[in-house]
Amino acid sequence: MIRHPQKRLKPGMLVEVVSKEGVFIGRGIYNYKSNIGIRLLTEDASEPLNKEFFLRKLQQAKTLREEVLGIQKISNSYRLIHGESDGLSGLIIDKFADVFVIEPYSAGYVGITEWIVSSLQSLYPGARVAVRPDERTAAKEGIDFLPVAKDYPGPDSVEIKENLLQMRVNLETGHKTGFFLDQRENRLTLSQYCSGKEVLDCFCYTGGFAISAMLMGAKSATGIDLDEKALEMALENARLNTVKVTFQHVNVFDYLRTMHAKGEQTDVLILDPAKLAGHKDEMKRAHRTYGDINRLGMQVIRPGGILLTCSCSGLVSEKDFLSILTRSAAEAGVVLQIFKVAGASSDHPFSTIFPEGRYLKAVFARVFPYIKKGIEFHGETKHASVRQNTIHA
Repeated sequence: MIRHPQKRLKPGMLVEVVSKEGVFIGRGIYNYKSNIGIRLLTEDASEPLNKEFFLRKLQQAKTLREEVLGIQKISNSYRLIHGESDGLSGLIIDKFADVFVIEPYSAGYVGITEWIVSSLQSLYPGARVAVRPDERTAAKEGIDFLPVAKDYPGPDSVEIKENLLQMRVNLETGHKTGFFLDQRENRLTLSQYCSGKEVLDCFCYTGGFAISAMLMGAKSATGIDLDEKALEMALENARLNTVKVTFQHVNVFDYLRTMHAKGEQTDVLILDPAKLAGHKDEMKRAHRTYGDINRLGMQVIRPGGILLTCSCSGLVSEKDFLSILTRSAAEAGVVLQIFKVAGASSDHPFSTIFPEGRYLKAVFARVFPYIKKGIEFHGETKHASVRQNTIHA
């Protein structure tokens, strides 16, 4: 629906958008190379896209996190900008103590990084800034993010606090911005069920769930992952919190199959895999994989034990994820007693004009073996349409 200008503009140019009748629509980021041709940032004709605009957006975001939510009372880290939900399509900014990690998903932020950095330093005096672009995004956007990343390298790591948890975040090799702040509230919730329990944290990354469980009195905790660098950081984090966690470099699927074959079980199980569906072509495989891993996980939980299973694939809806869990439970021969369905932490809001921002599903459930009880029919007929007879079940 976009009539491209005769003079080709560079990817990421800030432009004004008008209808074919010449009526003002808005201002935003234009990129003829991207699947998202225009990212509208404002529909207010009196609002120019300048440094003051971005400072105002950052101030509004800070107000939500600190004045409304009060996150700084329990943590020195939070997501400051969550893309469209904070009015800045294609931009993620995470605060880790005094370090801000900018992850741009649009070419438009390359030319205005200085505006954003200076705004951050104005709102947070002494702030350090790192720009961490994603290589796949650069390819899709048709632009080189490397120069701006070199201008703002940031420190290699930073130590953060979250509730009782202390974590060192690797800003050089960590996934995404370095740490998954979206699970903050779920880590706290899960840890409260772990006192005296054996805990198995699958896809543990840098150990957040397992360490939180031990801090709340878990009997033991094991974390498993295939990312060796993440496990090295997990060990460091366990030492930082003065708790003992056993970390193993092993495939989760293989580990759970071996447990089931040996008849081994755990009291609490966390399943938090990486995104399995990045686009529609991966949906079938994602559904199948979620089904497999949850079936295997349910088979190794003691009767009455707790399962926390998550999906961060935005394309997989909450309804679909719950349907997958229902099938997995049937295949595993168990019944799930779901007592909480949560999402991302409150610093990851979603907007009514961008519901796709609600991507994380976190399902808390107790797991019980399914026992099929026989039903006896007494009366003149054995069919379901019994006349005036009493059914004893």
